This record gives sequence, structure tokens and C-alpha cells, in this order.
Amino acid sequence: MKDETNKLVYLVEDDSDDQEILVAAIHQINPGIRMQVFENGREFMNRIGEENSHDEPSLIILDYNLPYYTGAEVLKKLNTLHRLKGIPKVIWSTASDYLTRYECISSGASNYYEKPYNVSGYYQLAANMLGYII
Repeated sequence: MKDETNKLVYLVEDDSDDQEILVAAIHQINPGIRMQVFENGREFMNRIGEENSHDEPSLIILDYNLPYYTGAEVLKKLNTLHRLKGIPKVIWSTASDYLTRYECISSGASNYYEKPYNVSGYYQLAANMLGYII
């Protein structure tokens, strides 16, 4: 993959281990990617709702099981913000059931990924997610 600088990825994830491992995997693939991490859906929505935001993300990664709002609820709120329509939004979760996956895809997710169980799985997942922007 080519080195892309100036790409910003928002990660909305409450688990610090998942944050750390996914950010490391993304930076291993492409150290030029800038990451901004949010701990919950409310914090993220407060930031993304700022009208004067000049630094829009290239990709939004949402955990499904977030405090305050689920990933699907965040997606529905993002759908009301016209400036974010063309930005890929992906959900990742430990939930593997069809209904959760369907809820997320029908709410506007570009894809739904199950969280991996090992570090090498995180690298493959990061590569798949970054495929939307590089």
C-alpha cells in the first residue's frame, strides 16, 4: 500500500486494549495515518457535530457496543450530517449475530467486521478497513 499522509481516521472504541492494538496495526500498515480516538458515542457525536470542523476524517471506525449510543445509533445520527455522507463508516464488534450485522448495514455502515481473537487478525482487519481509503 502506498504511504498516504494527511488521512485522518476516527476510532470510536471504549476498550483500551482494542484501541491500542488496532491503532498499532493501522500504523504498521501506514504510519502516515492520523488517528483520533473517542471513548464513547456521546464524546464522538459532540466532536463530529461541531460545524466548524475543518479536519474531516477519511474513515470512521465504530465499535458496536459503546457507552451512551450503540454503533448503529451513532450511524443513524451521522446520516443526518450531509458533510459526512461520502465518508466510509465501518462497525466492528464481538457480536456475530445476523440481526446486529443487519442493523448496522441498514443504518449506513460500509461494512461490519467481527473483532479478531489474535494480533495477526487485527493486522488483517486493519488492512481491510484501510482498503476504503488507500
